[in-house]
Amino acid sequence: MSDRLLAVLKHMTIHSDFFKIAKENCADAFRDTLPARPDTVFIDGQVKLMKSSTVDLWPVFFRMQFYKTIESCYDMGADTVVLGFDDYNHVPVSKTMTQVKRAKQKVDYEFAHSSSLPSKMPEDWGSAMANRTFKVKVILKVLEVTKQWFESMLATNPAYRDRKLVLDYSGVPTLLKLVSPASARNNLDEYIKQHDWTPKQGTVGRGECDIKAFRWMPVSRCLCIVSTDGDYLPLSLLQTSRQQGDSTQKCNIILHRMTTQLPVTSASKRKFLDEGSVKPTKRTYEFVDVESVCKWIRREFPSKVNDPVVQYCALVALCGCDFARNLPRLGPRTLWVLRHRIQNTNLLDVHQAVCALSIGYLHVFVKKNTLPVGMSNTADWYTSTSLEQAVGIYDNVFTRIHNDQRISPRIKIQLWTGKGVTAHVRNALWTMHYWMLLEHCPDPHSDDFGYVRDAKGRTHFATV
Repeated sequence: MSDRLLAVLKHMTIHSDFFKIAKENCADAFRDTLPARPDTVFIDGQVKLMKSSTVDLWPVFFRMQFYKTIESCYDMGADTVVLGFDDYNHVPVSKTMTQVKRAKQKVDYEFAHSSSLPSKMPEDWGSAMANRTFKVKVILKVLEVTKQWFESMLATNPAYRDRKLVLDYSGVPTLLKLVSPASARNNLDEYIKQHDWTPKQGTVGRGECDIKAFRWMPVSRCLCIVSTDGDYLPLSLLQTSRQQGDSTQKCNIILHRMTTQLPVTSASKRKFLDEGSVKPTKRTYEFVDVESVCKWIRREFPSKVNDPVVQYCALVALCGCDFARNLPRLGPRTLWVLRHRIQNTNLLDVHQAVCALSIGYLHVFVKKNTLPVGMSNTADWYTSTSLEQAVGIYDNVFTRIHNDQRISPRIKIQLWTGKGVTAHVRNALWTMHYWMLLEHCPDPHSDDFGYVRDAKGRTHFATV
């Protein structure tokens, strides 16, 4: 793999500043305690596969990472817990680059399809989990022992009498519960029986936990998602937004994730030192009330052409995620400051998103609070502008930056041409389809979404 491609893959994730911006401006949405009792909790099992080095025995691993997590979810007040894992048969091919990046950071761990799990857990757990075959074997074992553990709890613990556990891995999810005349028929039973779990032709299908979680909204009044994955913020915002005006039962979404650490200000740092405080080392968690974040976005993110929540999430995708590279030298905080200036652009339209990025780069490197030459900041102008015009305007900004002797050559070489930024915008557009349509999202190669296949059929970014 080339050094250039490795450099591209180094930064592919949702920028943490999006959580920080939300917490700084909508603090009430981030809480130490549950804002409401969930009836359903979805556990992202992929995250729980990663463990502390002190967990080195299989029984301890199953107990600490899964049984204990499930028990804590029932303690939240939920009567249904869903334990999900990625079905690698349907993980979008546009995630290939992210998977390559993660695998390259680990030492090769040999494990054949015919091999059984070793009696002793591998010391280099990270490298072992980078081996897809080994990881699948671990997932299957977790499902097996968790089923046995839960059935034992159903048989011996009265507190579990009305509790349900769903194992959601591949195909139709498995529902575990106490079989009795009183609970033989309920919404969850019927939902699993009637829902079509078979992938539709031309769609991505139910692969990642990220999108599986939201398939449990129709049978939930309040869904809590337990995961540290940043993708759940835009996914939850968009799924909450799509419920607006829906006649079906509304489902509130709560995220349970690691505490978002805000930037240390001079005043807070001085207070910290004056009090002789000790920096906390224990990992802490918080709850995020997604509906509150939605309301804040609608108040603070002006948009004359689209739902503010959609615009906000489109910015998240444009700044980088598992399916798109991180924008070079243009981040969330700058784009947040420019949200009023780009309020007439529809970020779900390729050429209008290119225009928005032209405004951003001009602001950062050439002249603040101005428009690129040839651009008129009205919704009508953006709608009538062609992609060719938009790319021409961007390339003009790109040229002005490259001709500016005050700007470092190191910065200039990082910036993309109009062709590169257009392919990136198409990546972000596919990501938005994925976040909104979930498993019904089109295949990344079904249209020009900025991805290409090489001679071996592997997916790459179109401009790398």
